[in-house]
Formats: sequence, C-alpha cells, structure tokens
Amino acid sequence: MAWLIPIGAVLAIAGLLGWRYFNGKRDHAYLSVTEYWVFTTATQLPEQEKLMDRMISSNPHNRRGFACIGAKEGMLFTDIRLHLGVALKAKNPHIFRPDLFEEHAVPTKEVLERLSECPAMVKVRYVSEARIRDTRHLQFLPHMADAVAEMMEGQVVFDHVTEQFWTAEEFREMLAQNGNSERPEFHIRVAWRPNAEGGGYAETLGLRKVGIPEFKTQEQEADKEVLVTGLLMRLAFQLMRDFENHEGPWEFEEFDDTFFFQPGKVEDGKRIIELTRRQVVG
Repeated sequence: MAWLIPIGAVLAIAGLLGWRYFNGKRDHAYLSVTEYWVFTTATQLPEQEKLMDRMISSNPHNRRGFACIGAKEGMLFTDIRLHLGVALKAKNPHIFRPDLFEEHAVPTKEVLERLSECPAMVKVRYVSEARIRDTRHLQFLPHMADAVAEMMEGQVVFDHVTEQFWTAEEFREMLAQNGNSERPEFHIRVAWRPNAEGGGYAETLGLRKVGIPEFKTQEQEADKEVLVTGLLMRLAFQLMRDFENHEGPWEFEEFDDTFFFQPGKVEDGKRIIELTRRQVVG
C-alpha cells in the first residue's frame, strides 16, 4: 500500500494544475454530466486509498495487458469536477424512488425491494463546464460506482442520466464481460415517448455525458417507432464516438433508402431534429 502515497502526491499536484487549467476555460453554454447513484447498505464511504487500490491494482475487471484504470483515467481522482458523497434515506427519502420523478426510470420488483432496504445512496458524479477533450470519465465513473458498490454492500446502481437501473450484481457482470466502459452502448439509451394521438417521438438519454444536448425527433407515426429509434440510436452512437462533430446534418442508409437528420432549435434543453427520407427509385 506504500506505493499509493507517491501516486497520491502526484495526482494531487496534477489536480491542482488541472483546476487552474479548466477554471479559465469554462463555457457557460456547455455542460457535461455523468452521474451514478449507488444505493448501499453501509453508510460510510471507504477510505480513499482503499478505493483507489480497488479501482487500480485490485480491480477484478483487469485483464492481461489491459488495466481498466490506468494513468490517464487515474488523473480524475483529484479532478475538482469529480464528486463522491453520501445521502442518507432518513434525510432524503424521495431520492430512494427515482422512478417517481424520472419518466424513463422503470425499476423491476427486485430493484424496488432492494431500494426499500437501503439506508444510504452514494452519488458518483462528474460535471464539467469546460469542454471535455476525451471520454476518460466514461471509463472512470462506472468502475468507481462498481468499486463503491462492492465496498459498501451496494444493492442497486442507477444511471441518473440514462435513467436506468441495475442490481449491483448485474452492473458488475457488465464490467466483467467487458471492462472497457467507454463504449457507446454502455452510456446511451433511446426511448420512445407516445402521444395521445397514437404517434410519438424518440429521444436520446446519455448524450449529456459528452456535453451534447439530448436529441429528440419531431412527432412520428406509431408504426415508425422501430425505424426511428434505431436510426436515432445509430446517430447517438456516432456522436458519442465523435462528440466534437455534433452540428450535423447526418445521413444514414437503411432498407435501401437514405435518411437525413437535420438539427433544429433547442427546447427545454433538448435539440429537436428533423428526420427525412429519400427513397431510392429502382
């Protein structure tokens, strides 16, 4: 464990330099948010050194030739944009039922039972008002959430941005199968919201993690749900991989036709995008 002391010193210095660098580059029109809620049985955070060890050298998801948290990701331990804190159910009972205030949060019966038994919630959060240059936080935060869950007898993990629940075991198994959590499928959802007329629209959940406003389509007919959500998922994956090129328009081929996404205005923090189709005349 002695090796952690010099590493901690280096990270502290790097964190100070990072603070000076990013504090002068804030963009008030920009916001990147990644946030996990880990519902736990224990109420005390683990010691920082033990948490670092679990995430770095003792990480069970490490593989030969691949360390889940390397030097690049480790810099986030002292990044001022990272927040780790505990909320107790006795003082904040409402946050133990996210499904009551998040539209797309749909817990299973098992998740609800576990939530009712947890006295604490640990918030693992990374928020940046400075434009991010890479996606190391998408690798770091899931592994921190998993480490917190293991060390604090976690029962449920909730992605507050994508509004998705897992049991702690399900979340850990996802990382066990593939410790690389920077991949888009780990961070992106597309949901369909029906309307009273029988149609609806599709919207993304997860683009905020890379500083892009969530997208939503204009109203669509109900029978286009599968097509529209599939196309929007392709676009969201592309943007997650290349988040600096998000101005559009974008073009996709599907079913021998060409589909175009044209970005429009932002309403309630979400960008409306128009979907048009150019049919191939045989």
